[in-house]
Amino acid sequence: MRIGGWDIQIVSGGTFRLDGGAMFGTVPKMVWNPLMPADEENRILMGTNCLLLRGETAGRSHVILVDTGNGDKESEAFRDRFQIQGPGILDTSLARHGVKPEDVTLLVLTHLHFDHAGGATRIDERGELVPSFPKARVVVQKRDLMDAKRPNLRVKASYFPKNWEPLEAAGLLDTLDGPAELLPGLSVRMVPGHIAGLQMVVVESNGKKLFFPADLIPTSRHIQPAWVMGYDLDVVTCVNERLKLLEEVTGTGAVLVFEHDPDVPVGTVSQDAKGRYVVTPVISQRFEELVRVTI
Repeated sequence: MRIGGWDIQIVSGGTFRLDGGAMFGTVPKMVWNPLMPADEENRILMGTNCLLLRGETAGRSHVILVDTGNGDKESEAFRDRFQIQGPGILDTSLARHGVKPEDVTLLVLTHLHFDHAGGATRIDERGELVPSFPKARVVVQKRDLMDAKRPNLRVKASYFPKNWEPLEAAGLLDTLDGPAELLPGLSVRMVPGHIAGLQMVVVESNGKKLFFPADLIPTSRHIQPAWVMGYDLDVVTCVNERLKLLEEVTGTGAVLVFEHDPDVPVGTVSQDAKGRYVVTPVISQRFEELVRVTI
């Protein structure tokens, strides 16, 4: 897919599993289970669909990655608990597009939860924690970094210092204070609700738009505004932010990337006769390759 000067692919950080009840909050299991079937431990399959953008501005080439999945650092017990696929899935996915870790020039983290920022650092051959993308500047919202460093009990289990402390130590971590244009046609917006410091990535040019809302709308099955997660800290704000985004994209052909959807990574949004939101998957050769890789 191409928008303006940006060539865009979806790359996988691998699949994992989370509790289906937590992912769908107050939605009854009899409603969500046919859409995302749970295993014997009530866990549903999740993707980590990351965004890869390549382009050139002002004579300078850019290779940009948005989010990194769970990474490869966690213990065997942790990986078994969440059924994390790997190791090396993200590197393999990038290599399919001819990209090596040292090629990445900018890493945008929507937030610092482990399933989004876990791949930002790795353990090297000396057993030390180091940045996974050694030449990339890393941007995150200032509010999210503050909350990650002083998490409340509700979110403490999702923030791991090892996912950002090596970035700070290497002088690679930059913070944003609200919405910002990162490069021409590439920007971030604040979309609080899941957490206060969540940022969404937007790519736009000549009327074409792509939105990467991360955990604001984690899968295509969460397209109904009230289908929020048990993980969302501020449900009312989350619903309102979803409605704002849906109003902007519905019926326009704008593309949404569903970061945690294991089989519908990309889609457009419309409404049916009853006013319910409907996702139409976007299929291209590249996205078909993604589906084969992640499932």
